[in-house]
Amino acid sequence: MIVNPQLWYGTRELKLTPPHFVKCSAPLTEASMEWVITKLKGRYTKEDLWDDDTDLFFVDAQSISFEDPVEAMLYELRWSGTK
Repeated sequence: MIVNPQLWYGTRELKLTPPHFVKCSAPLTEASMEWVITKLKGRYTKEDLWDDDTDLFFVDAQSISFEDPVEAMLYELRWSGTK
């Protein structure tokens, strides 16, 4: 197994979403999160989903944002339309 030091020692998942990150509309699932960890290399953030109209929090509903727009596009192409 080849270990990539950048992935091993770097922090990929950030706690706060910087303004330049690209938010994806495809829902985040366990399978898609595993795909992000194993297939992509850039930084990302996970966010809980809120309904701005009612200020309600959706339990277990999360979205993901990527620093690299190419990775955001790959995520959307792979996971949009899956249920």
